[in-house]
Amino acid sequence: MTRRLCIPVLAAAAAAQLFGSNAAAPAVHVRRVTAWSSTPELKDLKARAEGKDARILRIKGPDDGLILLIVLDVTGDLTLVDAARAAMATEIEKLPPNIWLGVLRSQDGLRVVTDPTADRPSVTATIQQSPVSGRAGLLETIEPAERLATSLLRKTPVRTAILYITDSNIYNYREDYTNPVINMSDSRDLSRRFPEALIREKTAKLSATLAEADAPVFVTHLAFLRDRLNDAYQTGLQQMAEATGGQAMFCRTQTDIAITITQAFEKIRSMWAFDVEIPQGTPRNFTMHLSAEGADLQYRTRFSMRAGGKE
Repeated sequence: MTRRLCIPVLAAAAAAQLFGSNAAAPAVHVRRVTAWSSTPELKDLKARAEGKDARILRIKGPDDGLILLIVLDVTGDLTLVDAARAAMATEIEKLPPNIWLGVLRSQDGLRVVTDPTADRPSVTATIQQSPVSGRAGLLETIEPAERLATSLLRKTPVRTAILYITDSNIYNYREDYTNPVINMSDSRDLSRRFPEALIREKTAKLSATLAEADAPVFVTHLAFLRDRLNDAYQTGLQQMAEATGGQAMFCRTQTDIAITITQAFEKIRSMWAFDVEIPQGTPRNFTMHLSAEGADLQYRTRFSMRAGGKE
């Protein structure tokens, strides 16, 4: 039975007990920075926020614990979904025991199907049995999913990430993002010339909000679409994922699905996580710079603090 968005505190407590609870006392502004390194070890890691030295409170690498929230947003071609299910089952079987998986659905609102667990067969069965129906939900659920993941990473010292598996089509949302012509008698109506304006506005607002959060979002889209509105939508998905430090990947053919899902899991497994204390006086929107001796680091550089509250 599915539940409205509510992963119990017990899940976070159990994860903390399993992975260790060496969290430092929270500072005024602490942000999680996810990164990928060209070297297996990091030496002399340094961080600067808006040009000022920032203290690194905690470092977690690819061998440390991870909570991965898999969000299913599948409503279309069962052939593509079955290929994704098979690929996910293969990747889940490869995961080490210190990676916990939770499963959520995004159709008709975000719902928890399986709380984070190390029980691989349970997670795989949930994914296999999840219905392919309803309306696309990614745009409506990515923000609450991010809030949930960010809440988890602040309760436990583990790495945390979100993986959307989606076949979403901009025409399949309950809300109409197609920007219909407002004035049929006016040939100069801008909605005729810029039908993707609503999509760009929606994804830009979500990207700005997601920049305030800390868990990276990865999107695996099962069906790359080539029309003008879906092109704008898919560009927006990439922008939203990158705003969190994650990535969107698109499958152009059915044979791409297994390869792309493997790449997504490998990317998530290999990520580093740094908890950085942001110096007092740093502006709300700021840039982060990381460096490590002999390492080429790839990481999110732009962050935004939530207005009126502590991070």
